[in-house]
Amino acid sequence: MGGPRVLRAINDRAALFALLRHGPLTRIELEQRIGLSKPAAAELLRRLEQAELVRRAGHRENGGPGPNAQLWSVNPDAGFAAGVDVRPSGMSVGIADLTGTVRVERHQEITPDRDPLPVLRRLMRSAVRAARLGADDLRRTVVGISGSIDPVTGRLEYAQHMPAWLGFDVPGRLSAALGMPVTVENDVNLVAIGESLQGAARGYRDVVLLWMGEGVAAGLIVDGRLHRGSRGGAGELDLAPIGAGGQALADLLESERVRELALRHKIVAAHGRAAVRAAADRVEDAPAVPPAPPARTAPPVTGLTPLRAERFLDDLADRIAQGLVGAVALLDPELVLLGGDIGQSGGHPVARRVAERLHGATAHRPVVRAVGERFASVLDGATAVAVHQLRDLVFGDPTGPPGDETHDPGDRPRVLADLGWSTRPLSADAPPAARHDTLTATAQQHREAPA
Repeated sequence: MGGPRVLRAINDRAALFALLRHGPLTRIELEQRIGLSKPAAAELLRRLEQAELVRRAGHRENGGPGPNAQLWSVNPDAGFAAGVDVRPSGMSVGIADLTGTVRVERHQEITPDRDPLPVLRRLMRSAVRAARLGADDLRRTVVGISGSIDPVTGRLEYAQHMPAWLGFDVPGRLSAALGMPVTVENDVNLVAIGESLQGAARGYRDVVLLWMGEGVAAGLIVDGRLHRGSRGGAGELDLAPIGAGGQALADLLESERVRELALRHKIVAAHGRAAVRAAADRVEDAPAVPPAPPARTAPPVTGLTPLRAERFLDDLADRIAQGLVGAVALLDPELVLLGGDIGQSGGHPVARRVAERLHGATAHRPVVRAVGERFASVLDGATAVAVHQLRDLVFGDPTGPPGDETHDPGDRPRVLADLGWSTRPLSADAPPAARHDTLTATAQQHREAPA
């Protein structure tokens, strides 16, 4: 089972996750959550407060005689992590504390022919200053990028639309440029991980996320673990031919192609997402469409009638189902998520139509839904993964034999090891073989002590 030090580490980690998930808590409530005695809980809180991992968070009135109970919470300033979204036209940085609260976001547009590394370095420094942190306060950084990182060479593949990022070891160069360990992951994979950790896919072990926007790709969670494929290219299906005509999936589901589909139905919109959202607002199940993000000034959608909206969404659902049916038949997922501008804008009206078509085309009957608001963007997913890496670093990694792979989505934290994500970031100093091992090794499963 391990000695006293290991048991203390397990209890400390269980307490910290309980405070994150259910806090602030009194000492008695913490005892009940993780099954400790009164003296053990008191000593645990003393130890964690001395390490500046927890802090006092006021009192809870007991409504009767006697002192009010002291409340405890995780100290959000005990660590910070950054998520980065790299796109052909720009990049975004978010800095979050140990509780997952985003302190600062910064965005920068960039031309495709410009060296992106100095721009990213300046953007990170700007974000760190805005968060009133020092350069050494960031403990983990996760970068999401369009395309796939070759696990052996570190080079970006499937990304001809990002010429400035081609031809070099991306994790190694980023780690050197930013002066810290950097993990680089496919952007859609990060959204899938974020949704599995804390979003719409929480509690599901087999998930297909179809991302539709400026590009088309998929993120795959198989048996609770992110599936990258042998060379990191799993889910790169934008050029996959669909149907007898052999059209590439991107030619059917990219935002511009969706706008053209709307135009065939005499619906005029500036963007595919605008056409989809406006159409979804006009059909019977419109109330379930997610709220629109903060609006930028955009031309109105014209030519829309309820009948045109129905027919447009029906045709769009036909295309989406065409792209998904092979993956659904092969992987038998519990859940299909529709993401990106098109998937989120369509919300429940599109998800329902896609489900009807998939259920009619295969023997499988997965749940189909749009991504949630919280992890709808790559930046959200990258920041969530960076925070989970940070927690594994700060809360420690108690050893012990791996248990079975079942999980309680309500109580046990979904840590990165559950998703096949190595909690060790790629290092610029590691040789290619070591980087390959880091990416592909299945980390030992972490467990919270029984509540």
